[in-house]
Amino acid sequence: MSAGSDATLPKLTRAKLLRGQGDALYAIGRHSEALSRFQAVLTLDDKDYEVWTLHGFCLAALKQFEASIESFNQAIACNPDYGLAWHGKGHALARLSHFEEAVTHLERAVKLSPGDNKAWYNLGTAQNQLRRYRDAVVSFGHSLKLSPQDHRARYNQGVALCGLHRYEDALQALHQALGQKPDAHYIWNQQGTVLIQMGRYGEAIQSFDISLSHQTHNPNAWYGKARAYAMAGDLEQTLKNLYRTFVLSPYMYRVMVQIDAHFDTVRHHPRFKQLVDGAH
Repeated sequence: MSAGSDATLPKLTRAKLLRGQGDALYAIGRHSEALSRFQAVLTLDDKDYEVWTLHGFCLAALKQFEASIESFNQAIACNPDYGLAWHGKGHALARLSHFEEAVTHLERAVKLSPGDNKAWYNLGTAQNQLRRYRDAVVSFGHSLKLSPQDHRARYNQGVALCGLHRYEDALQALHQALGQKPDAHYIWNQQGTVLIQMGRYGEAIQSFDISLSHQTHNPNAWYGKARAYAMAGDLEQTLKNLYRTFVLSPYMYRVMVQIDAHFDTVRHHPRFKQLVDGAH
């Protein structure tokens, strides 16, 4: 069959062929090309809610979140009970920082598709953003039942447990996450943060050091070390690690250090003031 003869195929066959091409292109990350195939399917059948949903996921992958929401709305209008469309819209809303709306849509998604572990995960991350940590712990629990090897869900559950001041439980979750992904610097950072809250400053510093061995350009780890040393009463190391933090990220951390209670014991020392005031 020649390339030009696709147009002579029955409409349903052409739609099926284009859908298959779009699925294959999406699977290998060629989102723009997949998008054009799904668009072509929709010109043949604009009521295909599955293809509207795939169209939305392509746009989201291309960071066109507002446009993706329109596609998910079309899918939901065609089939209000299609959980994946609610999931896609919720995820796009979260990427636009509309976390309240995101939670509403993702809650609907998991009600319609309780076996969708990614929907549970995205619901948990949106709940974390809203500091609804109890709800987030439950959402990540559902996600982990469906996908026990997901280190990101384990890590984010640890973040939520830390938010609830359940530090031992947080540490356990982060330990499991590190067992699955030992080179993830951000998990080591979070573990260090939890250990500071528990007063275990030496172990916290070790966690931040391991984080830095995996990612040197890592101001959060240098800042975490500075916090731990300040709490331990070591001014010299506090200043050294704050200096490294400011070299990498002067503005955000300079604001943070002004209001961070971990530095209250050294805040009035002239050398501390000189470093913080000079870090413009």
